[in-house]
Amino acid sequence: MENKRNIFITLAGGNVAAERHFYETIQNKKGLDEIRQFLSPEERSDLISIYHSSPFIVWGATPGKMNDHFWKQMKPGDQVMIVNNGKIKFVGEIATKTKNKTLANHFWGNNNSGNTWELIYFIVNEKIVNIPFSKVGVLFGYNESFKPRGFSKVNDENTEKFYQLYGDLFGVVENINNNNEIQPINKVEVVEILKEKIEHTTTEHDEMQWRLIRLGTLAGMNIWIPKNDQNKKYEGCVFKEKVMREFHISLDVPPTITNIDVVWKFGMYSIKSAFEIEHSTAVYSGILRLSDLRSETPNSTFPLFLVAAETRRSKIISELSRPTFSGPCLRLNEVIRYLSYDMVRKVDNSVKDGDAFEVDALLNLGEKVGAM
Repeated sequence: MENKRNIFITLAGGNVAAERHFYETIQNKKGLDEIRQFLSPEERSDLISIYHSSPFIVWGATPGKMNDHFWKQMKPGDQVMIVNNGKIKFVGEIATKTKNKTLANHFWGNNNSGNTWELIYFIVNEKIVNIPFSKVGVLFGYNESFKPRGFSKVNDENTEKFYQLYGDLFGVVENINNNNEIQPINKVEVVEILKEKIEHTTTEHDEMQWRLIRLGTLAGMNIWIPKNDQNKKYEGCVFKEKVMREFHISLDVPPTITNIDVVWKFGMYSIKSAFEIEHSTAVYSGILRLSDLRSETPNSTFPLFLVAAETRRSKIISELSRPTFSGPCLRLNEVIRYLSYDMVRKVDNSVKDGDAFEVDALLNLGEKVGAM
């Protein structure tokens, strides 16, 4: 069942006080130590579990009929566009929220009416961009001259249309920010020509799956593997003890991704990367699954990886060069990266249990297939 993910628009700035607030709690962020005294034990625990010791973006709205209505609909995983001076400066996800007048007073004081912005929400997985709101607004049905005001929510019908047409808000905004063309979703049916012949033992597949689970866990990621794989073991390590039991599906996070061998996530919805472990002679199975995912989320920007033995490398290049995969709808040869089994082993063996692991230490080693 799909979860409806709301999209909110926040105008941050517009006068001297609001610009100062924008700088202090969005651009400059805040830390937990500063606000512990204003939080209940439950609120402190919630923020620690989300941010650990990292600084965070926080914003709020003053009480009122419409603001109360929108804020009550807000839930973790919803998305928000933060607009300043007519431009989207940040997109992010709602981490949690609280109604806390004392905390709001600490952050922002009172407005001229004596009210404070006590309908507080915390933001995670933020991306910094700098694009006119109109370039994204038209995709939601807003007139090009529309200017966001205060705190609002995109209506459900337009949100659903956007997700069905374009898929991923983060990807759309990032592509526009990078002057890339926005691709409407155009599902492509791919017919598998050959039956696969499994050349390697399943143990090698399990090994790679476990190593990616371990590295993702050390990097602080939430890990997903298909449910049929969760009872597997590798060298005594039980997969299900390290992975998510359920995957949150939404209109912009399609069910197809639950079939991918390993998915690294940060938070409830945001996908950091997806890995297909390709151990077949024909190398079709992994490509087809990534093809399905790409066709459903053409504007996504998270990297896709094919993990395979070095002996499969030339075959992967050859297959991804086919027009079916390299055409303008999918461009898999541009977005898929290749990781060899040996590279995954080398990185995994270099990190001890309990060590901090930077997620990009592995992702940056992926070889761009289109550049091979």
